[in-house]
Amino acid sequence: GYNWKESRLKKCFSLIESMPAGSLLDIGCANGSWGREWQRRGWRVSGLEVNPDQVKLARDGGIDARVCDLNRDTIPFQDNQFDLIFAGEVIEHLVDTDGFLVDVRRCCKPGGKLLLTTPNLASFENRVRLVLGIYPNWLNYNLQGSGHVRGYTPRVLKRQLAEHGFRVTRHLGNWVPFIPQRYTDDIKMPFLSFTGTVWPSLAMDIIMLADRV
Repeated sequence: GYNWKESRLKKCFSLIESMPAGSLLDIGCANGSWGREWQRRGWRVSGLEVNPDQVKLARDGGIDARVCDLNRDTIPFQDNQFDLIFAGEVIEHLVDTDGFLVDVRRCCKPGGKLLLTTPNLASFENRVRLVLGIYPNWLNYNLQGSGHVRGYTPRVLKRQLAEHGFRVTRHLGNWVPFIPQRYTDDIKMPFLSFTGTVWPSLAMDIIMLADRV
């Protein structure tokens, strides 16, 4: 599910809210709660999720959700189908990120948009951790734990998106972990959200909106 108090989701919500309603693909749709919110606002929503139980919940809520393991399967939708593709906290779990972005572009309409979020390998806290010889947060060296097998910096993500025909139009961060995440976060201290807007390259999470070109 989603914690609606996260500044990451609040900022994504604001970006989508500024767009005219159309067709939306929610990649990693979980139980469909995010998609149902956009359905209420006039969007036609489809979803992908690896967990069949979550897919059933999403379908029961009216989302055209399908089981899909993106480390094995291609996106089961037609070419040029979606005005907006939302991939929140997905790409860091994938082995073949180039193949994923090729498939995302295939399903995105010409002039459509991709809204993508992923943990920031170059967050303020991770920079300090590496200087001290401590392993970075939100990156796994094996498939245990959160299963994050890819780590991105904003610059690398922009470059890879450009290589696959996406032009980044907005780069935001959720919040900057000047205080280590084990002690606080943007849910306990909502005012921290502004730090991710002012210093997005130091934020814990990367939020990028890109146009298909």
